[in-house]
Amino acid sequence: MRLVLALAVSILLIAVVIGAQQSGPQPVIAKLATSKLASVTGAPDCATYAVERGVIKGASSVTLVKLASGCTQPMHWHSADEEFMLASGEAQVQMRGEQSFTMAPGDYYFMPAHHHHQTSCPSGCTYFRYTHGPLDIHYVDAVGKEISAEKALAAFGERPAAAVAQK
Repeated sequence: MRLVLALAVSILLIAVVIGAQQSGPQPVIAKLATSKLASVTGAPDCATYAVERGVIKGASSVTLVKLASGCTQPMHWHSADEEFMLASGEAQVQMRGEQSFTMAPGDYYFMPAHHHHQTSCPSGCTYFRYTHGPLDIHYVDAVGKEISAEKALAAFGERPAAAVAQK
């Protein structure tokens, strides 16, 4: 009887371990050519996004971002840390109070939460963004005061994507 009980417990433990391995994170392969890019409310209408992994309002996410030629994401900050790797094109990144720097394909940055920064792509670019928490965007003016998306984007001749969709 003890042998049967020990065998049953062993089989149950093996089944639990196998089940846990199968229900954990699964591999993700995302092809640039088949990513479904779409506008995001509050973002510039010249930017499109595709969530490659995770949930944008969830614990973390990886997003493919495409900025059209001349597109600027004005000075802003996020509540979560952000990592960025340029896939194509050239990007200009500026952090408050610092000189802007140019990023080429393969270049990477880490941006801590609440750090003011701005991104633009003179001739269009594509990059991957990983956020360490829910993604939000808080636009700020020249002195760092939070402002509306409409006001921030108007300074660059842009409109929030939601305003475009309401036409």
